[in-house]
Amino acid sequence: MDAHRDTGIAGTLLFVPRLVLRAAGAGLDAVVRELLAAVVRRIELDDVVSRVDVDRVVERVDVDRVVERVDVDRIVSRVDVNRVVRRVDVDQVVDRVDVDAIARRLDVDAVIARIDLVALVLDVLAEVDVQRIAREAGSGMTRETVEAVRERGIRADRLVTQLTDRLLRRTPDARNGIPLPPPVRPA
Repeated sequence: MDAHRDTGIAGTLLFVPRLVLRAAGAGLDAVVRELLAAVVRRIELDDVVSRVDVDRVVERVDVDRVVERVDVDRIVSRVDVNRVVRRVDVDQVVDRVDVDAIARRLDVDAVIARIDLVALVLDVLAEVDVQRIAREAGSGMTRETVEAVRERGIRADRLVTQLTDRLLRRTPDARNGIPLPPPVRPA
């Protein structure tokens, strides 16, 4: 502005139109803002949106470019996994599992090959008292054997007594009134 004052009348004449244009520009900006605000207030957004061809808009979207811009780690970090898991109906998920299909795909030989059978047997034997089982089985067998021998001895004694009574022609009363022991049934 000081440079225009030095020029005298010519400078003043040039300064005035610039000042008028600046004032007009500022006023014009205000008018345009008010005019746009009035237009926006009168627009029915539902009418505008209903006229949008969504399919055409979607066709113009570059999905690969959109996906490249997505920060998946940021999204996952915002997920409350515990909340998601609480909403899962585990029974419904299990009902949808095809156990037979899983079993068909299972390599049983590979599973068995990974098992340390020696360690497994040693663990089982450590849990089972083999000596006690052998003692009980042996004592049970010994008891049964003794009882069987005893019963056969009684039966043999009875047969000998009956044979002797027949040879000597004795009756049970003739043996001093001692009755024969009852018959023993074989085991």
